[in-house]
Amino acid sequence: MRDFKERLPADRQRQMTNIFVDHANHQQATKAIRRFFKPVEGGVPGRGNICALIGESRTGKTYGASEVLAEYKPEIGADGIKRSVLLVDSPIEGGARAVLDSIASGLGMQVSLRMTNSNLILAILRELQRSEVQFVIFDEAQELFPEKNRKVLSFSRKLLRKMLNLNQFNILCIGLPETYSILAEDSQLIGRGGLPYKRLRPYDWTDPVDCQHFRVLCHKFDEEMPFELSDFASMDFSSRLFKATKGCIGILKVYMIAAGEIALEAGSDRLELCHFAEAYDNRKRPNEVFNPFRNDPSLS
Repeated sequence: MRDFKERLPADRQRQMTNIFVDHANHQQATKAIRRFFKPVEGGVPGRGNICALIGESRTGKTYGASEVLAEYKPEIGADGIKRSVLLVDSPIEGGARAVLDSIASGLGMQVSLRMTNSNLILAILRELQRSEVQFVIFDEAQELFPEKNRKVLSFSRKLLRKMLNLNQFNILCIGLPETYSILAEDSQLIGRGGLPYKRLRPYDWTDPVDCQHFRVLCHKFDEEMPFELSDFASMDFSSRLFKATKGCIGILKVYMIAAGEIALEAGSDRLELCHFAEAYDNRKRPNEVFNPFRNDPSLS
């Protein structure tokens, strides 16, 4: 018997929000990131190459990067902070200056608005060297290369080449699938190591291995949720969960939390299909009739 009944609803909500379930895609992501950082386990960091981790939204790319980042926390050196791994959150707008500001922010630099872009580039390159960065990760990298803004796209490509010219670190671009093709269009970038990449895909229900992995994932959520076990891994329940989430781990967690909140509000000891059905109804598109938790998922 679980002890959730004695706990406050707020505590159970926090537990659901903080659940982390290891799974095959996450393991692939972290393994790839570590390989892009250090091509040989126990060896030295790679230098001068650009790499890519691509995939559809909510497949676990960013979470993998944050886990690797947590393993290499900044340290205080004789002349300031040293950071082995630099994570840059790519800006969604703002042009070339926003790109530079995002890198400067990741490096902890205080930048004057009056500083020209040219001077800021030089300052960033110096800080990358001074802080002894060994690996640079650009998250949401597709934002660096907007196809509708060729000026920013060209600037970002040139900037990455400038950074790689330091021959101090590899650069990893994490983004949507189109990120690879945008990088590959630049012969000078693809020439920096041949553009090794890893693509993460949502789980595929028609693939027996993927299907098994997804069902194991459902079972792990079942064990972590603050309710009685609901048998998420059963063929019927897991197939409905797959249909609703299209095999994406991020979306699966969204539905787990949403259904859990509905069940908490209802005072239920167990997560039922009706809780997921309500969560799905709250999120389905206007005029969408089918609900995989009410209807036969094979009929959609």
